[in-house]
Order: sequence, then structure tokens, then C-alpha cells
Amino acid sequence: MVHILLLILKIIGIILLTVLVLCLLVLFFPVTYSVKGQFHGNNYKISVRCGWLFHFLHFGGKFTNNQNIAKIRILGVPINLLKDKQKPKKEKYPGKDKKKKEVKKQKAVTEQEEKQQKSFTEEKQKSREEKQGTSPEKNSGIQETEHTQRKDSKEEDRCRKSEERNQKKRTKKSMTERIKDFFRKVLSVIKQMKEKIKKGFHDVQGTFHKIKEMKNFISANTTKEAYRYGKRMIIKLLRHIFPRRIKAELHFGFEQPDATGKMLGYMGMIFAMLNVNTKRISVIPDFDEKVMEGNIKLKGHFFISVVLVDVLRFYFKKEIHDIIKKFS
Repeated sequence: MVHILLLILKIIGIILLTVLVLCLLVLFFPVTYSVKGQFHGNNYKISVRCGWLFHFLHFGGKFTNNQNIAKIRILGVPINLLKDKQKPKKEKYPGKDKKKKEVKKQKAVTEQEEKQQKSFTEEKQKSREEKQGTSPEKNSGIQETEHTQRKDSKEEDRCRKSEERNQKKRTKKSMTERIKDFFRKVLSVIKQMKEKIKKGFHDVQGTFHKIKEMKNFISANTTKEAYRYGKRMIIKLLRHIFPRRIKAELHFGFEQPDATGKMLGYMGMIFAMLNVNTKRISVIPDFDEKVMEGNIKLKGHFFISVVLVDVLRFYFKKEIHDIIKKFS
């Protein structure tokens, strides 16, 4: 009995140890990545590699103007994320297809001509039959139609006269009824205007109230402290994830010299904020022409444990947690 209990405890201990080792590997084993890029105007070529745990989990991708390839490998087993663009198949014998199309067009033209000839002959036959004259039965039918048309015209005259009489009666409204209708319309318009003014006044009050709330929220000490803390944490995370080795040769320029100057300023600010070593980075600005050329090589690594700890610290900060609760 004791032997069985010891065996069970041994199995539980082995399982716990394996879980603990896996957790430690996930948290403290670095994720490595490298990026290579070449671009010349609208043409570009970028290759990305990312691996974890001796490339137990590996990601690779190539992105160009013509094709995009992205694969994940788990224990060497590839999984395609993006399908390659299929090239259109070339025709082996293009001359044959052209001949077939020409034959089909000729057949269609001959069929149309035959149809036109048939329709022309039918129309000729109909015109001959009409010229031969009408029968007495047809003449009697024409007289009957003329008689019915006369009757219909008389009835239409009677209907018109009755409608004119009714319109005259309708127009003989008293002046008092017209004045009443006018005042009713004026009152309804005034009521609508009042409702619209009230609605607009309430909307304006609501917008002013929202603006005051936003001002109070921005000027509060909790939001200021949350902003400072969040800024510090984001910069810290970016510094941790940002590549340690950078080699770049950049030659860029825009049509306007102001834009190139602004771009240089932004690049200097980013390099200073993230503590980038600029010894192996050469930047050549062009203030006259529009140019975009260069080569970039990046290498870096980061720890999942550091990212998780920073995210949890950011979430459970008192001021930030209060703001999240307020908006949720």
C-alpha cells in the first residue's frame, strides 16, 4: 500500500516538474528575430525570421512585389499561412485557338445574314397580301368600330361636363373656411419650430456637459499620473523589444524639402528615445529630388516574462485600473 502511494506521488512530482520546466522555458527563454530589407522606389524585398526554443517554433516570411510567403514550423513541420500567387498558364499552341475563334465568328456572321434574308422575304409576302385588298367582312368590321368610337366620344363629353360641374362646386368654399385652414397651418408651423428649438437647446447643453466632463477628466491628477506611468512603461517595453543590432543605409528624399527635414527630426527623436546605436546607420537625405533607396538589417531578442510582467504592472496600476473601470 505504501509502495503504491509512493509511486503515485512520484508520478505527480514528475508531472509538476515538467510543467514547471516548461513554464520557465516559456518565460525565460528568449525569442530571437532578424529582418532584412532592400527597397528601391516601388520595388522591395523583405525577409523575416523569428524563432523560439532552439527553433522549436519558427516563423519565416518573404515579401516582394510579386509574391508573399509566410510559414510557421512546429518541430520542423511547415504550415503555410499565405498561399503563393499562381502564375497564369501559358498556351502551348496559341495559333490553333485563334483559328477556332475566327471560324466561330464566320459561322455567327452567316447565321445572322440568313435570319435577315428570311425576315425580308416574310415582310414582302405580308405587303403583297395587304395590297390585294380587304374583304367585305373587314369593311363591316370597320363600320362597327367607327360607330363604337362615336358612342365613346359622346360618353367622354358627358363625363367631362360632370367633372367640370363638380370642380365648380368644390371651388365655392366660404372665406371663413379658407381663413381657418390658413391659421391652422401657421399654428402647426409655430409648434414645430418650438419643438426644434427645445431639442437644439438640449443638445447644446449635453455637448457642453460632455466637454466639461472631458476637461475635468484630463486635468485630474489620476489621469496625469496614469499618462506618465503608461508612457514610461511603453518606452521601456519598446526598448526591450527593439533590435540590438542595426545596420542600415538609407537614401531618401521628398518633393518638398520641409517633409525631408521633418522626417530627419522624427528619426532623431526615435533613435534618442530608444537608445539606438547610430554607428552603423548612415542616412543620406535628398532635399531636391524624390528618392527612396536603402538596405536594412535588424537583429534582436526579447523575453516573454518581461513583457508579461510589464503588461500586468500596467493593468493593475491603481490609476489605470480606475480609468479602465470608468470607461467599461
